[in-house]
Amino acid sequence: MAALFKLALLVLVAVALFGGLAVGGVYVLGDQRLNRRVAVPDESVAVPMDLASAHRGQHLASAVALCVDCHGPNLAGRVVFDQRGLGRIVAPNLTRGRGGIGASDSDADMLRAIRHGVDRTGRQLLIMPSDNYTRLSDADVGAIIDYIRSVPSIDTSLPSTEILALGKIRFATGQLALLPSANIDHFAPRLAPPAPALTADYGSYLAEIAGCATCHGPGLSGLGGWSEADFLRLMRTGTRPDGRVLSTSMPWPYFAQMSEDELRAIWRYLDKLSR
Repeated sequence: MAALFKLALLVLVAVALFGGLAVGGVYVLGDQRLNRRVAVPDESVAVPMDLASAHRGQHLASAVALCVDCHGPNLAGRVVFDQRGLGRIVAPNLTRGRGGIGASDSDADMLRAIRHGVDRTGRQLLIMPSDNYTRLSDADVGAIIDYIRSVPSIDTSLPSTEILALGKIRFATGQLALLPSANIDHFAPRLAPPAPALTADYGSYLAEIAGCATCHGPGLSGLGGWSEADFLRLMRTGTRPDGRVLSTSMPWPYFAQMSEDELRAIWRYLDKLSR
C-alpha cells in the first residue's frame, strides 16, 4: 500500500512538473512573439501641411479609420484595454505635448505605424489595426499625418502598456488577438487606390479602412434584403429596419460623419457582394 501511494505521488509530481514546463514554454513563446521585430519597406509620403490636407486627415481619422476611438478625440491617448490578470494597453498621445510622441516620431515613423503596425525599432504595435490601414493611399496617409501634426500639443502622463503572464499565455494559444500587423504581407506590391467616387471600388476601399470585416467577416454578410435607404438610416442613426437601435459597440456615431457619397459607395460595394 505504501509503495502504491509513493507511485501515485510520483505520478502527480511528474504531471505537475510537465504541466508547469508546458505553461512556461507557452509563456516564453508568447513573450517572444510579442517582442519580435519585423522588417518593413522604407517608404515615404508627401505631407502637404496645408489646411485642406489636414481637414481630409481629420475626416479620415474621425469618420473612417476611427483613430480617435483609441487615441481620443484630441489624439492625446488613453487606456484602451485594462483587464485584471491579462494586462493593460495604452494608445499613446500622438501630439507634441509632454508624454506625446508627436515631437519625436518622424513622418516615416508615423507612416510605418499606420500602414505596417510597427514602431521605429520594428516592434509590432499592440492592437493597432494596420491590417485595415495597409491599403491606405499615399495621399490619405499623408493627410492623416498632416492632421496629427496640426492638433494642439497636450501634456499627458499615461500609464505604460503591460501584458502580464496570463495575457501572454492566452495570446500564444490564440485566445487573445494582440498583433493585427501579423496579418500583413509588408512587402506585397501596393495596388493603385481607386479614385474617390460613387463606385463599389471606392466603397470597398472605405470599408477596408473602416475595418468592417473585423466584425462582419470577409463576406460582410447580414444585410440581405436591406435597401440603400435602410443602410443609410443605420449608419446615420444606428437604427435597424426593425426599429432596434444598435449599441455603440457598432461605431455608427463615427461612421455617421461620413459624407453621403462615401456611405452610398460603401452601399454599392455591399450590394455588389450580395449579388
